[in-house]
Amino acid sequence: LTPTAERSMSEVTVMGDTGSKWIPTHSADKLGWEGLFDDGAAGSDVILAAMRSATSKQVLSVFPGDTVVGNQGFASDEAFITGYDLPATVGSIVTATGEFEAGLYDRVRSLGPLAATTATANGTSIDDGAATSAGGAWTYHVTAFSASGGNARWQLVLQDSANDSSFATVGSESVNITAVGAARSSFAGAFRRYVRIRAVLDASSGSLTYIAMYTRG
Repeated sequence: LTPTAERSMSEVTVMGDTGSKWIPTHSADKLGWEGLFDDGAAGSDVILAAMRSATSKQVLSVFPGDTVVGNQGFASDEAFITGYDLPATVGSIVTATGEFEAGLYDRVRSLGPLAATTATANGTSIDDGAATSAGGAWTYHVTAFSASGGNARWQLVLQDSANDSSFATVGSESVNITAVGAARSSFAGAFRRYVRIRAVLDASSGSLTYIAMYTRG
């Protein structure tokens, strides 16, 4: 996985200038992916093919290492797949490469691994060392969902704390989950030192497989 950023320069040199002058355009942030995977019904090819056929922007998040709590990654809600190459299959192992482009990538920290939960649970908190006043943003992906009875839904709640003991919802950053999907939400104002995700089962029974992440400012 290789993140890159390209920025074109528009020349504005005029007669009489002693050297070239330029105005930078917007940055074009890209991510390249390369790897091997099993060509099962839910493998990487299924995900990449869905992004390739989509005509609207997608929510994309990637972690160069692992998704354990606190790890660094990238997230965007304006992503498109611009290149995809699947050259060979050997047995059931497939080699593939892909390129993704987005208007803006957030540098994010993981709030939890992609794992199933069947009951209301608090995620592990992250200590960022200090509070901020410039708000932030968070992104979530739900890859498997079930809920029956009650309101037949889950809730994902972004929470913060000043002391790693008493947590509260960050602003109004609580979403009802009723299906597989992904989204990004931004917020302004105070963002306290400790951060965690809370998954709430608002049903008699159910299962939720998800990952969430956040960025400050």
